[in-house]
Amino acid sequence: MIVIAVISMKGGVGKTSATANIAAALAKQLGQGAVGVIDLDPQNSLRLHFGQSNAVTTGLSSQSVQGVGWREVMYQSEYGVDCVPYGDVTESGREAFEALLEEQPDFVYQQILHAGLSEKRVVLIDTPPGPSVYLRQATNCADLAIAVLLADGGSYATIPAMEAWLAEVQAERPDFQSLYLFNQVDGMNTLGLDVIEVVRSHLGKRVIKNVIHSDEAVAEALAFQQPVSIYAPHSQSTRDLDNIAKQLALYLAQ
Repeated sequence: MIVIAVISMKGGVGKTSATANIAAALAKQLGQGAVGVIDLDPQNSLRLHFGQSNAVTTGLSSQSVQGVGWREVMYQSEYGVDCVPYGDVTESGREAFEALLEEQPDFVYQQILHAGLSEKRVVLIDTPPGPSVYLRQATNCADLAIAVLLADGGSYATIPAMEAWLAEVQAERPDFQSLYLFNQVDGMNTLGLDVIEVVRSHLGKRVIKNVIHSDEAVAEALAFQQPVSIYAPHSQSTRDLDNIAKQLALYLAQ
């Protein structure tokens, strides 16, 4: 099992859609039942990419507080990806869950084992933006972190903080690795392309070669509660994601 934490230092970079669509692309590469996703973001939106009904409100947050494992809320989607949703929760419930995570630094890893997710070849964890107890839990058990960026000045300015966080994790866990991924890239935006080149010049091979281009099909796919590779199999974003999945499969096989 390889655990990938998908992270960012700012919101609005399309991190959740990237998590869902990379997972679906990896499932195409690795086969049915090989990929799982965990939603550690209280927004509870990852599940929508995999067709889970809005009527389902239970998730890992309430299960954890009640002392129940995650297997019971794992959703087997028709897209080859098993999803563990965060779930709808009250403010007090969220606080209780976060307190539990503070007390048990390996809680998420233990739940991955108990839920049977360790049988997957790849498990992706979606996290809320910025430093948080969720980010710590994800990086505590991840083999690899993928930091999602936009090709703009705002994302560029967050890189030093991200690098500092990643350095702390790697100091404790030398085998931990990290990559950067540019999302929603406008190929006609010269400034954005310049930002990508500057980041590549500083971070080298830690920047994933392919980017995810800006594509209306991604938002349309979410409206239909499908991965973009299913909704628009011949779209630019699907080609991008297939290439990224191939790169990741090779990277993880090393």
